[in-house]
Amino acid sequence: MISPTRLLHPIRRILGVTVATLGLAAGAHAGNDQPLALVEFASFDCPHCQAMDKHHSSIQAAVEAAGLEYRNAPLPSHTGLERAWRERAFYASRSIPGVANDVRKAFLTAGETGVPLKDYDDVLAHLQLHVPQVRWNEFADDHISDPSSVEAIERAARLAGRAGLREYPAFVAVSRSEVKLLSLSGDVAERAEAVIKYLENL
Repeated sequence: MISPTRLLHPIRRILGVTVATLGLAAGAHAGNDQPLALVEFASFDCPHCQAMDKHHSSIQAAVEAAGLEYRNAPLPSHTGLERAWRERAFYASRSIPGVANDVRKAFLTAGETGVPLKDYDDVLAHLQLHVPQVRWNEFADDHISDPSSVEAIERAARLAGRAGLREYPAFVAVSRSEVKLLSLSGDVAERAEAVIKYLENL
């Protein structure tokens, strides 16, 4: 598994996280220890994260069956937050219904096939090609370039720091009272199965 050392060193200095960090639906009700959401942390460049995507639909189904919300939280591994254009684009895309998952898949595929997407223009061109239902050049100025897209990464980073994230991919269960990093071992398929069993046993 891939260690996000370069990112986690600075974010361990950031303390505190609330359920609001996840953007959970207002009015969600649960006991203090009942998970409200499952958050998957990943890097678009991580081969194990790319492999985990093959299990995404099964995990999604298990999350829905457990009555939780599923949040993907990609974090940059090779650049500062200001230039993390793929991640900024992903978080910004969540404001468009039904688009964020396509964006996530487009960036994972780019990482898997070695397509370099380091620059702002390259990211927009890739999105225009693979997620053409959005006018990305128009959307980017008001959303991707906006500081709020950096703030979204920072909120995810706070949650990762609170959970004690050590490697990608990682899964964190969030309740009103705690942030719990799931203890997983084995290869990607075994880890995915362990996540599903955890959800089934809630």
